[in-house]
Amino acid sequence: MSMQPRRLYECGPFVLDPLNRALLRTGEPLPLPPKAFDTLLVLVQHQGDLIEKEELLKKVWPDTFVEENNLTQYISLLRKVLGERPDHKQYIETVPKLGYRFVAPVREIEPEESKSVLTRLQTQTGLQAEEKGSLAKAAKEEQGTPPFPLRQGLILKFAMAVIAIAVVGWGSYRLRSGTTKVQPATPVVATRRAVAVLGFKNLAGNDGSDWLSTAFVEMLSTELSAGEQFRTVSGEDVARVKSELKITDASTLSQDTLARVRKNVGADISVTGSYLELGSGPEKQIRLDIQVQDTTSGETIGSIAEVGTAAGLFQLVSRSGAQLRARLGATAASSTEEEEIRAALPSTPEGARLYAQGLARLRSFDAPEAQKLFTQALALDPNYALGHSALAAAWSALGYDERARNEAQRAFDLSRGLARQERLVIAGRFREMNREWDKAVDTYQLLCSLFPDNLEYGLRLADAQVSAGRGKDAQSTAAKLRKLPLPASEDPQIDLSDAIAAESLGQFTEELQSAKLAAKKGETLGEDLLVARALVKQAWALSRLGESEEAIATLARARDLFRLAGDGQGVASTLRITAAVLSGEGEYAKATAAAQEALRAFERIGDKRGMAQSLNTLATIDYEQGNLKPAKQLFEKTLQIQREVGSKINIAGALGNIANVLDQEGDLSGAQKLTEESIQVFTEVGDQRALGTALGNLAMLLYERGNLPRARKTYEDALRIKRTIGYQRGIAYDLAGLSQVSEAENDLENARKEQEEALAIRNKIGEKHNAAQSILALAELKLEEGKPAEAEALAVQATEQLKNEKSPADEADGQIVLARCWLAEGKLSDAQKAVERAVARSRGSASRPLRFDLSMVSADVNVTDAKPPYRGAISEAEKRLRASLAEAHKCGYVGYEFKLRLALGELEMKHGQPNAGRSDLAHLMQDAKAGGFTLLARQAADYDGAHAPPR
Repeated sequence: MSMQPRRLYECGPFVLDPLNRALLRTGEPLPLPPKAFDTLLVLVQHQGDLIEKEELLKKVWPDTFVEENNLTQYISLLRKVLGERPDHKQYIETVPKLGYRFVAPVREIEPEESKSVLTRLQTQTGLQAEEKGSLAKAAKEEQGTPPFPLRQGLILKFAMAVIAIAVVGWGSYRLRSGTTKVQPATPVVATRRAVAVLGFKNLAGNDGSDWLSTAFVEMLSTELSAGEQFRTVSGEDVARVKSELKITDASTLSQDTLARVRKNVGADISVTGSYLELGSGPEKQIRLDIQVQDTTSGETIGSIAEVGTAAGLFQLVSRSGAQLRARLGATAASSTEEEEIRAALPSTPEGARLYAQGLARLRSFDAPEAQKLFTQALALDPNYALGHSALAAAWSALGYDERARNEAQRAFDLSRGLARQERLVIAGRFREMNREWDKAVDTYQLLCSLFPDNLEYGLRLADAQVSAGRGKDAQSTAAKLRKLPLPASEDPQIDLSDAIAAESLGQFTEELQSAKLAAKKGETLGEDLLVARALVKQAWALSRLGESEEAIATLARARDLFRLAGDGQGVASTLRITAAVLSGEGEYAKATAAAQEALRAFERIGDKRGMAQSLNTLATIDYEQGNLKPAKQLFEKTLQIQREVGSKINIAGALGNIANVLDQEGDLSGAQKLTEESIQVFTEVGDQRALGTALGNLAMLLYERGNLPRARKTYEDALRIKRTIGYQRGIAYDLAGLSQVSEAENDLENARKEQEEALAIRNKIGEKHNAAQSILALAELKLEEGKPAEAEALAVQATEQLKNEKSPADEADGQIVLARCWLAEGKLSDAQKAVERAVARSRGSASRPLRFDLSMVSADVNVTDAKPPYRGAISEAEKRLRASLAEAHKCGYVGYEFKLRLALGELEMKHGQPNAGRSDLAHLMQDAKAGGFTLLARQAADYDGAHAPPR
């Protein structure tokens, strides 16, 4: 096979060396059979591209005919050698019936760099002799033998060799010096010393040079990161811990402060110091003094002093960084690593100033100013990858999704010269902003594999897994993070991550427990912002569990903490969520006031996303009160903002909300069109949870429009997605919807089973309101089964709960079912009172289905209660039913059209028009049967006029 020997290919911990036909992992050669090596090389050289099986066979076996299963065997071997888990393809993706794709990021190492990389790798540890021998022997045996199928003994040898060297995701990192040890059965994370560069005191007190502290933090952290010998605490975490622990820039820190830093961010080493500017202009002198302290003992490990000029800022930092590395016992940066350090720095001191000022603004919640500063910095240095990444973060904080995505793309494209850790971080953020959640997960899994001692990467992985609709995987990730060494394993961010995962799965009781634990730990550590975030999650879970008063009080506590920390977005967000909770309680005036206050706060900040969310909340408040016109106007304003900022996912969400209004207005066709449009967007962006929800909404519309077969299939499609991602709340909604379809099809047994399963889920996750709706649906099924007493007991229970939930329209539904129960039991007076209560509770509701149900039960009760000669009551009932029938027909509510026709036919049969009634019911039976509404067809056929017409 023809090779390209002058390049190396780097992928995570692996380097592929075509010239020496070797695969190395962190410097350790992993001998492969020749054809396995050739297969891997072809895939790596075409990273990201689909290689069809036939093409791959031709490239690996150009002059030999082999069967496809030979290739399959080698792919399986490569996956094991690369350490892929059976349930996740981190490196090689199978495209069913087509071929394979190498999906992990690959960097081509040019010829001039190859020698230095190989030299560095040769100084690192190899496999144990026994492991090398096993693989080498297997590889040697494979040479000269026919292609697969291999002899059984050889397969066993390969299997044993693979077991010996397989990568164990979280515990695979080895230090870059020392001897290799056999991995224990339970992975143990090898932790590097963690260094926190905390800042430098400006001795001159000149505000104009304050930016140097941030710049020194970033630059020295980059110097220390080279070679991956230390875990450096990120600038974001440094800013956070300084804010929360009230640490000001100082030359040295007290032992108590150092202990708190160690506990909060797990730092073993603290780097602080001071600087002094003398003179002016490019040649002004800068003296930098660095103090290195052990966070456990408080002792000073070393002191460094360097002097340089403003124009020679980078050289000053480089000299300081080299001395700092030496004091900490690290090897000097290689020429390649020095190039990577330079690539991580702005090209000019002025660019460095603007970039550092932008970072400081972004970390102090001033995203608008940060965006301006990053834009100015990039005007001076348009090819600075980290600058584009930071600008992406600023645009994202302001809600401009499309601009953020474009900047993240630019950072990704320019990141080739950076160290692999920075490249992967940029890649992960780009995948997130591009909503490529599976690729984001892959990237963060690779980072976790390379740097398992870095809690931040594990937390990002969990966030990406939640966004990818893999909440259970996120919970598993949190469980793995709890196995990290102290203090990382007790970090409250892990509990907060667990709460977010539980929320995505609809596990609100678990969310509440995890959020409480996160807040408790955060309070102990003095991490007020984290406590505030945990309180927000507590409040959301409480509201879902029906504890609204406690939720509102919890949100007030969170809001106070955000305000004290100067986090305006946090303050505004808690106001918006408070509005949503109040609206759920029927406190519409208070909810509107809170949402309007949130909107003003977001407007002051310039946060477009927050503005759109607040408008959406205000629209929802109007929608719940039946104020459809203003609700629609506000939803359309939300859509306008989302189009402006280019947020596809939120555009689709706004379309779905407008569709809900159209549904209530009776424009089912328009609602379906918008819902299908939103589904297309959700499919494009890969948001499984949103897609599943939108499919459920579409299924409901299809049911209302009488397309039962397609409604069932769509519910089943939605249910399949939600079961896959574990979204319990959504699963219950789809099961309840399927129950309606089954009931219409006269499959009452399955209808009951589906509704009972929905009820069980709702009870488990603490959804009292939706559980009551399931109980009410079960009561209706009992009525269809001819068991009114059992139906009454269920309806009483459900209606009482809906009353407690302060949901007037839903309570009206309950009163309607109760009226039907009491009518069936001959309790006319009770039925009449229930109808009166239903009329009172339904005032202000725009729900047409509710009006249709009320029309039918009112007609039944009024006619039953009428005194001879009946004609007036019958005429009034018929008039109301025919008006409702015309409305249902006009709007396209096929199911309700059939129900209203049945009610009219029964009225005619009971009260003096038997011939017209029989004719109408016969036509109804045919139409309902053709539409799949078997229950209504049976009811029409079974009606025999047993009730004598009045005389």
